[in-house]
Order: sequence, then C-alpha cells, then structure tokens
Amino acid sequence: MNSLTNCAISVITPTRNERETIAQLLNKLQRALTGIPAEVIIVDDSDDDTPAVIKQVTKKMRGSLSIRCIHRKPGPERDGGLSSAVCLGLAEAKAEYAAIIDADLQHPPQMLRNLYEEAREHNADIVMATRYKSGGSYEGLDGAGRKFISLGMKWTAKILFPETLKSVSDPLGGFFLIRRSIIDGVELRPIGYKISLEILVRGKWNSIREVPYQFHARAGGQSKSDLKQGIMALQHMWRLLCEAPQAARIWKFLFVGFCGTIINLATFTYLLHIGAAEWFALVIGAELGTLNNFTLHNLITWRDKRSTSLSGLAQNALKFHLSSSMSIIANFLLYALLRHFIAIPIIDNAVAIMLAMIVNYTLADTFVFVDRGAISKMFAAFRGKKVLSEDAPATSLVEAQTAGAQK
Repeated sequence: MNSLTNCAISVITPTRNERETIAQLLNKLQRALTGIPAEVIIVDDSDDDTPAVIKQVTKKMRGSLSIRCIHRKPGPERDGGLSSAVCLGLAEAKAEYAAIIDADLQHPPQMLRNLYEEAREHNADIVMATRYKSGGSYEGLDGAGRKFISLGMKWTAKILFPETLKSVSDPLGGFFLIRRSIIDGVELRPIGYKISLEILVRGKWNSIREVPYQFHARAGGQSKSDLKQGIMALQHMWRLLCEAPQAARIWKFLFVGFCGTIINLATFTYLLHIGAAEWFALVIGAELGTLNNFTLHNLITWRDKRSTSLSGLAQNALKFHLSSSMSIIANFLLYALLRHFIAIPIIDNAVAIMLAMIVNYTLADTFVFVDRGAISKMFAAFRGKKVLSEDAPATSLVEAQTAGAQK
C-alpha cells in the first residue's frame, strides 16, 4: 500500500464478492488517474477471497496510487450494505474531492478523470456521470424489466424532489464525484443503494455538472439489484421527505394548502348555509384557512427556518398574514371574475384559491420564512464587516468514523 500526503481525489468503491473484477478495476484506475495524486478506499463486505485478491494486486502495482481495503466482518458492521460502506469510505477519505464508483466495471474507470477535471474547471460541488443525456446510455442494465424500474425510480425521485433534482438527469446513479465539504456537518442516513440521492437531497451544494457516460454490462459476478432494492429505494425517498426539511417543500406546501383549502371551503359553505353574507363567509373562511396554514407551515413546510422565539414567531405571523392578504386579494378578484363565467360559488372559490396559492408560496418562501442569519450576513457584507458563523458544528458520519477508527 502506497501513502499519499497531498491527495487530490479519494476514490471510494464498495465491494461484495468482486474477485472477478477487482484486479481489472484497480489497474484501470491507476491508468485513468496517472498524474493525479489519488487514493482508492475499498470498503469490502465480501465472503469470498476478494480481500486476498486486492492484497495481491496492490503488491504488484507501482505508482502514486494509494490503495486501502477496509474489510467489514459479517454481522452488525455490514448493516446498511452499500450505502453504509460508502459513508465509511467518505469518513475515511482525505482528499478535497471524493468519487464513488462500482467495482463491477459497469462504471467506466477512465471517466473518473473527466469527472475530476469537470469539477476543477467549473468549480462544481457535484459532478454526476449520467446515463440519460446525449452521449450516455443505460443499455448495460440487465433486461427490459430493470430498465423500466430504473426509469420509474428516476422519475419518482424527480417528481418527489422537484426543486433539488430539477437539473439532475440521473439522480439515482451510483457514479459521481463530490466536494467533500458539502457533507460536513451532515448526517447521512441512506437506505439501500441510492447514496447519490441522499447526498443530493441532504448535501449543502450549490453547483452541479453532468458528464454523459455509457453504462456497461457487468464484466463478472451477479447484479445486486432486485425488487427488494426497489422497495428500499422507495423507503429511502419517504425517509427523506419526512426528515429533510428542505426536501420536497413544494409538496409540503401543497399538502398544507389543501388542508387550509378544506377548512376555508367548509367554513365558507357553512356560513352561506346559515344565511351569512357572501363577503363575510369569504373573509372568515380565508382567515381560518390562513391560521391553519401558518401553523402547519411552521411545523412541516419551513420547520428549518421557523423562529423559536415568541417575538420572531409573532413577526412571522404578521408577515404571513400580510403576504396571505395579498393572495386573499388575488383570491377575491379571481372569485369576482369567475362568478361572471361559472356562477357556482363553491367552484368559483375553489379555483380562485388554487390560483392564489401560487402567490402565497412565492411570498412565504421569499418574505416570511427566510434565513435570518443569511440576511444578517448579507447586510453585514454590504457594510464591509466580517461575519463569523454562529452555527454549532453538527456531527457528521459519526458512526462511520467510529467504525473506521476501529479497523
């Protein structure tokens, strides 16, 4: 095993019974990364002689490539499978950039240089190798069924997380490179194989690039993908929806808006039923819907940006009512317009509410639930003052680091 002091890229590859391909992978990696100080961290869950093969190949290799193999024994160490193996590799990595690549040669090792150079040239936080852009291909997937599942999972992820994945064509791919600082202070909790989705949703990244590649057929061994992995991917997406505050914010907003709409329409209909004036029913229904929405947005949609002080909560409530009043005005104007065309009060009000929600979301995200720290830093920057972060450092990959330290 060689040692490096100035490592530019850490290549992490999880292995499980890859004795047929690991030697080819390491040789291809050495050729691909010639001239780039790099380390390869193999996190191995094999029950065959893959670790022995790695040791033999490493002894014969010459050059600047550092190779480490962390073998995890059967049992609790292997909990989490591929995803926990990658997390351990990331915790052990030394370089500014870390790349993830499979050991079965379906990810072409020669592409690693392209990913690294793309990141350096464009100062990108993430570079994804994509099968779904011009020049790329997913023909290496085994059979029509797996291709269908892969595409279905891809679009499920993009629909569930539209804000995060709008510019990502292959969010579930396992071949990518990241700047390691984007996961500093981030607790990664993936389920199954889709570690890329975990990093994309939870990571603190700003810029992403994509490089097309052709997904090759397996050079040896058996695919680990099956129906169980598909179910685990769906469980993973559900966990991200529940745990990551910034994830799928638009869907959380719509859910809260739907609840507020039901309250609004129910109140409006009841007041009309008991003979209240139409304008009065509109106002009371809108106010009760607004109070419901503010409460649920604090608990669900913008819980990462909510104020914890009473004064801050009161300010946010006032701003939310102000922004909601603008959407209510839009609601009233649309309602009055629709009354001339449809003339069915409950339908007119429902359509007006839905259109006014667009105004409400925009104002809530940009005016009400904002990062006060970011605003303070912005104004301080205008005044020429240096602002130190007051955020307490969060624990990052603690379990993986602990496990790695025991090796």
